[in-house]
Amino acid sequence: MAEKELTEAEKKKLDRKIEQLEKRISKIHQEYDTLTEELEEVLLERHPERREERIKETLYHAYQKSSRSMEEILVFMESDEGDFDWLENGF
Repeated sequence: MAEKELTEAEKKKLDRKIEQLEKRISKIHQEYDTLTEELEEVLLERHPERREERIKETLYHAYQKSSRSMEEILVFMESDEGDFDWLENGF
């Protein structure tokens, strides 16, 4: 079954509709991100005991993604703020 060829007017109408939907999706996605962050903050305020666990999870995931060894990461974390000599020493 052959598909009907769209007229230029129909194509423009569909293009406008696509653009409108993409804008709405983008706006809703931004709102979702904002609400998710706010929820996370309120949950941590409500359950402060979860903060330490979240920190552990965040550090562990960063370590998994890193090409650094645990020793290199600990050296960095224990160094003075702004002291990046460890980078020049082959780490």
